[in-house]
Amino acid sequence: MHSPVPPTHTSNPRRLRRLVPVALLAAGLSAVALTGPAPAAPTADSQRAAATVSAFGKGEPSGVVVRRGPSREVGMRFSPKVDGKVVGVRYYKPLAWKAATPRSATLWSGSGKRLARTSIAPVAGTGWQTVKFRSKVALTKGTRYVVSVHTRNKGIHAATPGSFATNHSTAQLRVPGDRNGWTSVSDRPTFPSSEARRDANYWVDVRFKPGTSTQDPTPTPTPVGGWPGPDNTGVPAGTTLTPYTGPCTITSARTISGADVLSKCRDALVIQTTGVVIEKSLVPGVWSIYGDGDSSVTITDSDVRAGAVSTAGIWGYNIKASRVDVTGGQHSFQCNNNCEVTDSWLHDQHNPDGGSYHNNAFISNGGHTMVVRHNTLHCTSILNSTDGGCSGDLSLFGDFDPINDVTIDNNLFRANNSSISYCLYGGASSSKPYQATNVRVTNNVFERGANRRCGVYGPVTSFDSNASGNVWTNNTWDTGGAVNPERG
Repeated sequence: MHSPVPPTHTSNPRRLRRLVPVALLAAGLSAVALTGPAPAAPTADSQRAAATVSAFGKGEPSGVVVRRGPSREVGMRFSPKVDGKVVGVRYYKPLAWKAATPRSATLWSGSGKRLARTSIAPVAGTGWQTVKFRSKVALTKGTRYVVSVHTRNKGIHAATPGSFATNHSTAQLRVPGDRNGWTSVSDRPTFPSSEARRDANYWVDVRFKPGTSTQDPTPTPTPVGGWPGPDNTGVPAGTTLTPYTGPCTITSARTISGADVLSKCRDALVIQTTGVVIEKSLVPGVWSIYGDGDSSVTITDSDVRAGAVSTAGIWGYNIKASRVDVTGGQHSFQCNNNCEVTDSWLHDQHNPDGGSYHNNAFISNGGHTMVVRHNTLHCTSILNSTDGGCSGDLSLFGDFDPINDVTIDNNLFRANNSSISYCLYGGASSSKPYQATNVRVTNNVFERGANRRCGVYGPVTSFDSNASGNVWTNNTWDTGGAVNPERG
């Protein structure tokens, strides 16, 4: 077994005042369905709820071939014959490798609006697997929908050419033949908009609960402080995005609202001025590159899809982010100075096969004035053969400057027992040239995970309770009980 990933080291992002972020040493992948602390792990098809129906039977699909290639979205369109609710997705896994597990499952409207999504934890074995959405989604009879999964970076998926030459309709679901398999090549979940070759069926199925005269039980109310996840971050459901026509390098103040920026700006939206606002939009990485107050950006209710890059999804100076869903990039959010991230979901970082990246959900290699409040922080990389993987969910490293004035309050630190050494690095490492002061860590919850320690070794290290202004108060395990800091 390889050793857990050590802290990230980078070149100095502050030495040049006008510096575009350089490649750091980190990355990650895989995600979890939230709001709530438990992964949306696949379950055997035999365990699916008896009240649900699907288009395809329990038996093995015939004529399956295994396809590989670039990451892609694969799925099908369908329409219910009766009103009802979708509870999740089932998919056929053709290979036993964990790497053959899809990254996510999504339910879409016929026009491409995301209605529900859950990430999928890697699982071994072959055959039908099922995942569950956090909340059921009501469907209207006769209305077209699309269900799909997104493959991981090897692009592994099942396909049966010619299967959709005929329909697969049932008493409750209409699944038409002829041009039904749908796909799109993308390194992130996206609406599948291209027809499959040769009427291929990708064996992605819906779990549908037909309507009855009785209502579902009233769900347990989400506790105050319910954690950010797919249902309460990112572009709000029902938002229609319009193509972005502005520049990818922004040099004058502007508001970007309801825009699909990602289709035009594949690498990043580079902020070179103050007063930039991004809201309800789909964007690539966002970099505010000037220190000294010369660039700033506010991002709300948006999806940041940084993709397969060695830079951070959100990077730089003078950044405010709220209710943002961030995936891809070596890190989700890297702050130099003056950053605030609240009510957001940082997960699914980029970790290529054979790479030695070290990733983090939130990281600073030196800087001041940071607020990290009420977020779900999840470094999801699995340790690979070259020791690439996670450093921590949140890491403060005094590599290039002291760490000062940091508030870390009311966050959920997700467990990663196979890759993260510690879920939190508190900035007080004797191996670093600079130390941390005025770091306030309060009211956070640490998920134990399978090994009961959050990370491989524990929940926290490198926090100096005796340093000037440092505070550690009311940090607990998700199962109850206090989490106490270690100096490290």
